Amino acid sequence: MTPNNVTPMDVRDIVRKIASSGRPSISNDALMYLKQLFNHAIKLGLLTYNPAAAFNVNDAGGIEKSRDRALGLDEIHHVFQVFRDNRVSFNRDNYLACALLIVLGVRKTELTEARWSEFDLDNEKWDLPGERSKSGVGIAVPLPPQAIAWLKELQVRAYGSPYVFPSRRSSKHPHMGKDTLNRAIAKLFGKEPGKKLQPENRMGEIDEFTVHDLRRTCRSLMAELGVPGHVAERCLNHKLKGVEGIYDRYDYYDERKRALIKVAQLVEPAISGLKSERSV
Repeated sequence: MTPNNVTPMDVRDIVRKIASSGRPSISNDALMYLKQLFNHAIKLGLLTYNPAAAFNVNDAGGIEKSRDRALGLDEIHHVFQVFRDNRVSFNRDNYLACALLIVLGVRKTELTEARWSEFDLDNEKWDLPGERSKSGVGIAVPLPPQAIAWLKELQVRAYGSPYVFPSRRSSKHPHMGKDTLNRAIAKLFGKEPGKKLQPENRMGEIDEFTVHDLRRTCRSLMAELGVPGHVAERCLNHKLKGVEGIYDRYDYYDERKRALIKVAQLVEPAISGLKSERSV
């Protein structure tokens, strides 16, 4: 198919198909990229009109609402128990990725597309480069002992791959796909579009959540543990706001390390399958 053969109905079918698969934000992104692609074709003289121009987010994934979902400690115990009960369909890579996302508070793709060359496990540090960070600013992420243990297990599982989470099936990407974790969670808990809730899957016992909510969960746990706000924000690689952000250039590495260790200690029983006093 050439650019001249693409019709508005083709565009509509593409964004609707993506939205109906349970990925509204991806549908919105696809529409945005299609508009940019066809605008570029017009500049090159390949087209005289943009077949995507008539569509907006209401025709794709809809207006995206900001979320404030964070899992409580009891929910974390429940979720990881369900993960363990379904280890055949929810593999160990997925399990450890979710554990690391809660403990480190990084963004999904920052972790799932990470290379081993970024890690210094001997010095308990992950140097996340700016070109892979949403903020465009690199950061040294301190690694709690629990994260070190999980990463060493992943190193064995990687079988020499340069990626921490190599693709486990034929894919154009050498690392875990962007939708892998969300789709695995949705399928596991019976929230996959068009699928009926299976008796053994128990999302109904807690509110629905996504992978990004695990990052927010890390931030919430830090607040619960009394971690100062400016330290918690730097753990998430957020820029400090206002005057503090202008004059405070200190990176709080040691403070961030203590904060992430506290989070790891708090959730370790849930992730290891042990009961804690707080969950009884």
